[in-house]
Amino acid sequence: MKKGLISTFAIIACLGLAGCGTTNNKQAEESSEASSLKKDNAKLKSSINKKKQKEKEQNTSSSKATSTSSEKASNQAQQQTASQRKFDKSDPSTWHDIPYKGYPSYDAYCEANGGDPEVQAETASMQHAENVRRGIEDANGNETQNFQNWVSARDNAWDNGNDNFPDYDQNTQW
Repeated sequence: MKKGLISTFAIIACLGLAGCGTTNNKQAEESSEASSLKKDNAKLKSSINKKKQKEKEQNTSSSKATSTSSEKASNQAQQQTASQRKFDKSDPSTWHDIPYKGYPSYDAYCEANGGDPEVQAETASMQHAENVRRGIEDANGNETQNFQNWVSARDNAWDNGNDNFPDYDQNTQW
């Protein structure tokens, strides 16, 4: 009887072990499937990330191209605005960014010419007119004899220590 019990027990144990083995096989299969799914999932995520990265790079390069294009358009708009504005010698805000007589700006024109030749000519003309009025120059721009005599008398006075020589007066004969 003991043998029968042991046999029954062995059979039950075997069946139990077989069931356990089946359970173990099922768990192994499920684990294998889960692992396979995890791998597939990882591949899918990687693929999605690569697509996102590619799109991001395309958007970035597109954004850079758009940005460069926008900068060019902005510069052109500024140049058009500057060219539409008129240069005005009495308005210093127009001296820096508006082309003038073939130069990029009035400032550049003055720098290249040692000043504005027109202004210099106008100043010289005004100075000549004043010198003629005061009797220092004649109409041709030559110093008058009376002025030359005054200059000599002044220089002699200065050389002799007299620093209080009177200013030139065309109505006084020197």
